[in-house]
Amino acid sequence: MQAGEITVLLNQASPNDKADMDHIYALLYNEIKAIANNQLAQVHNNGTISATVLAHECYLNLIRLENPVHQDRRHLLNYLAKAMRRFLIDQIRSKNRDKRKGQMDYNHMSQILGANDIDFDLIEIDRLIDVLEEINPHLAELFQQKILFNFTFKELAQMFDLSERQVIRQWNQAKTLLLTMIESPHGSE
Repeated sequence: MQAGEITVLLNQASPNDKADMDHIYALLYNEIKAIANNQLAQVHNNGTISATVLAHECYLNLIRLENPVHQDRRHLLNYLAKAMRRFLIDQIRSKNRDKRKGQMDYNHMSQILGANDIDFDLIEIDRLIDVLEEINPHLAELFQQKILFNFTFKELAQMFDLSERQVIRQWNQAKTLLLTMIESPHGSE
């Protein structure tokens, strides 16, 4: 289904109408499950959570919202990806409450940022994305689209109505900002 068709359905959906959201969710299920698979591939959870469980947990979170506003397909998928990230962070915190440490392998981020010597944990990545969102919401969204959905630069260019070169430049800006936050002595505060 085309992105525009989902946008039309979202605009026609009645607020808090579960049947409308069920229909939209069913249409996007393969994409949502792919996002969940991608999220789980980045966090080593030893098979304790499946992509299906993650996708459904985030959908339940979505339908519990009062007066949800999702402008378009991209906005809805971004919301679900963030909900997945938050769910995984809650799982990490729950598992590690006694250990008082939320460190998890996040090798994918090391590959993306080109910093193989930096250990990333999902909680820290979530915090960094939140900070990036405060600094530059567009760069944060682009970064999330790239790491959460594995979109190519060409796909991102179409999505943001930019040239591929502009997207690559913005991608590099986002990576530079994140690396600066990581390397800054105040980056963890």
